[in-house]
Amino acid sequence: MGTLFIILQVLASVVLIALILLQTTKSEQSGSTSGMGWGTIGGKSTSSIRTRWGFEEHLNRITMWVAIAFIATSLFAAIIRLRQG
Repeated sequence: MGTLFIILQVLASVVLIALILLQTTKSEQSGSTSGMGWGTIGGKSTSSIRTRWGFEEHLNRITMWVAIAFIATSLFAAIIRLRQG
C-alpha cells in the first residue's frame, strides 16, 4: 500500500513540475521587459479579462489540484511508513 502512494507521489511531482513550467510569468503576459506593460490591468492581461476561462486559468486550477494531490499522497505515504515502523 505504501508503494502505491510513493508511485502516485512521484507521478504527481512530475506532472506538477511540467504544469509549473507551462505557466507564463506576468512579464511574459505583458509583452514587455518591465513587468507591467500596456496590455495588463492589475496584473492580468486584457486578453484574459475578455474570455471567461482562458488557458492560464485552466492551467492554474489544474496546478492547484495536482499540488493538493501531491501533498495528500505525501501525507498518506508518511503515515503508512510510520505505522510500518
